[in-house]
Amino acid sequence: MRKLLTPLIAALLVSCLTAYAVWTGERPRAHYLSDLRASLASDVGTAGSGGNLLAIRPALYPSDYRDPDLLHMKLAAALDQARDQGLLTERTVVALPDHIGTWLLLQNEKQDLYKARSLAEAGRLLTLSHPTLLGRLFLQGQDLEEALLRAKARRMARDYQKMFGRLASHYQVTILAGSILLPSPYFKEGKLRSGHGALYNLALAFSPDGLLLGEPYSQPWPQSARGESRQTLQTAGGLVTITRSWGQGYPRSKVTLDNGQSSASEELFLRGRLWPLHNSPSGSELTPLAAPQASDAPGSHLLNAWLDAQ
Repeated sequence: MRKLLTPLIAALLVSCLTAYAVWTGERPRAHYLSDLRASLASDVGTAGSGGNLLAIRPALYPSDYRDPDLLHMKLAAALDQARDQGLLTERTVVALPDHIGTWLLLQNEKQDLYKARSLAEAGRLLTLSHPTLLGRLFLQGQDLEEALLRAKARRMARDYQKMFGRLASHYQVTILAGSILLPSPYFKEGKLRSGHGALYNLALAFSPDGLLLGEPYSQPWPQSARGESRQTLQTAGGLVTITRSWGQGYPRSKVTLDNGQSSASEELFLRGRLWPLHNSPSGSELTPLAAPQASDAPGSHLLNAWLDAQ
């Protein structure tokens, strides 16, 4: 009897492990349903040759990060709206909010994850579908979000640079590409790479030819709620100054464009519903509901300001 049961149990165990291995690798395709609407919430000044600052507050959800092409589609819809209204020129500077790239860590997950109300709610599904995360969680003492980010950091870095470079070259504008969390980011032969050390909040800018513009901005993560950082960058439209802070309970960046004749400023933050980041300042949100909105319109909001000609 024992001789009969042993191979049966072994066969059953192999079948279960095989089924589990197949399940962890399955990523069924699903219909992409998202709000691609974008509206011009503010338009200040008169169109001319002085250039303009176009701030985009995109409405983003976990499902927008299922595939980088879907996030590209959402941002392209906003830029299409701007182009249709004559807001894009060779001197336009398009600014996007911080951490727009961080949730690329959600790409290529099971469909049920995108329905979760929090990352903690999705935790069991993530650990089951990524058994290698267990080693990071228990042996290296990492939290679930950091473990997943580090596991996908190499691809996240590649997709972040590729996506915003494509958008800049396609629309022939300067793009301030928000930011992304990466472990010890560095560049090799012009390509963004991720290392294995501490986490940094990294921000890149792209010129109208799709190439990197200026020096990358990076700041150690986590950040203090009281701290404020400042970045300057020379663009085709003028000198850009970006001030970053979590002081309002969410990642807010104030972008100022100065062409020497006049200047314009806009505040940026993410809209929609993205989960709070682990290790962010206590009580903070990534998509703040209480932040003052420029419009009640659904979808992404465009805030444009024209500068006087030099």
